Amino acid sequence: MKKTTLLSVALLCGFSTAASALTLTVTNGPSSSEAGALTVDFGVSPLNNVGPVSGSLPSGTLGGVTYSYSGGALFNFDASSSLPNGTAARPVGSTGNFWSIGTSPSAQHGPGIVDLGAGVKYYGFLWGSPDPIGWNSVTFLNGATPLGTLGGSAVLNPPNGNQTFARYFNVFTDPGEVITKIQFGANQNAFETDNHAFIGAVPEPETYAMMLAGLGLLGWIGRRTKHKVA
Repeated sequence: MKKTTLLSVALLCGFSTAASALTLTVTNGPSSSEAGALTVDFGVSPLNNVGPVSGSLPSGTLGGVTYSYSGGALFNFDASSSLPNGTAARPVGSTGNFWSIGTSPSAQHGPGIVDLGAGVKYYGFLWGSPDPIGWNSVTFLNGATPLGTLGGSAVLNPPNGNQTFARYFNVFTDPGEVITKIQFGANQNAFETDNHAFIGAVPEPETYAMMLAGLGLLGWIGRRTKHKVA
């Protein structure tokens, strides 16, 4: 796994970032390999070869993170489907539904927005048919503050829309930063993704309990040490 900071590859990959608040990796395969990551796979619906899948985009709570998706459209079609250029193309490695943000049909118009409540420290997704930043872009935000914007060069250089194996894109925040919103945009051709995964920035109750137990143990050890010295 090769890890590179957004700031250090800004010139190579077409990044726009205010500060080195994010770190990225690109891994092979259709899903996240991060321990503890929880995945939104957009579900499975009957095969649809003519247009967007009916039904709402996912929302809910996983691992203490409240999430919701809006914009774009869900698709589920096989490789033999004949769809207009720029409508959608299944990401390599994707199964079931996938999310597509594009310029046509109207139901697919972007931007595609992911709201992440109190925020996450890690976010990843399967990136299909990487295109240049002038065509496709993804922006990570902490509240109203952009943390970084990038295009298909992040996973394929040059980003020509062709794909022969699954590329999974991972973003990690620096300490003290969180990602609360992600915006997917497409000015030309579609931005197709699947298998979105995240890890919450706020520890779950079980983690707090372990921390408190650890602090209690340290206090007990400290008292015993003090008594022995005395």
